[in-house]
Amino acid sequence: MASFSNSEEIIYHYKIILNKTKKKLFRKLNTSEPSDQFAKLANFCQKNDKHDYAALCWQAVAKCEESMDHNCEQALAHQKAARQFFSEFKKTESSGLISPYNENLQAGLSEMRHAEDSWQGNLFENVLKTSIRLETAETLVGLGKLDDAAFIGSSLIDVPHECPTLKLAILEQITSIQILSEDYEGALLTFTEIANTISCIDNDTIGIYNDILFRCEISRVFLLLILKPTRQKMPSDLASVLEKYMWINGNFDSPGNLCIYFFII
Repeated sequence: MASFSNSEEIIYHYKIILNKTKKKLFRKLNTSEPSDQFAKLANFCQKNDKHDYAALCWQAVAKCEESMDHNCEQALAHQKAARQFFSEFKKTESSGLISPYNENLQAGLSEMRHAEDSWQGNLFENVLKTSIRLETAETLVGLGKLDDAAFIGSSLIDVPHECPTLKLAILEQITSIQILSEDYEGALLTFTEIANTISCIDNDTIGIYNDILFRCEISRVFLLLILKPTRQKMPSDLASVLEKYMWINGNFDSPGNLCIYFFII
């Protein structure tokens, strides 16, 4: 890929490839060559911090792959376009140039939805769609868009789960969003659902989830310390979790030393 000294040269090269693509699409010819050229141009733009141009190129790649019924390549191109739009949004925000319409953010979310649609009818459709939504939610958290992340997180619950690992990944992502949003009661309920999900797993495989179960238990204890519910208002399963550590100070309703203990370990 030749180097370009300015944005005008990138646009000019983009238009050359685009014209080739239009001719091939009109004549119903193979568009693999322009797809590869768009991908190379996209990679060049990424390396040179021109995320918006890179996103446009990945969109063009997706269009080429769609014309060839390459659903996998099409979905991946949409995801790459979305990541570049998100990167451009982050760069713009950090520079202080805030748009009231958040065009790059919205474009990134739109590309993620297109990526989901590309997997329609695939044998692993639910798993693939879930992975895209998980990435979207994680990205939104990183961008400080917690309300949008919470909305994506809530939509994850509606996706059918083929395996416990997938469900646990979804629930852990939701707890991260809830804690960052200071929804501690919601996070406590979600951590309890994680514990219940693991308890239903076959005994032969439950061992691989021990780390998740341990993190879940410690998180629930910390959340109980924050919320400070009375013994009467606490469900029996949460009371039993907290009682495991009461030997530290012996006082159920005043667990201050318990918090110090957890910071030490």
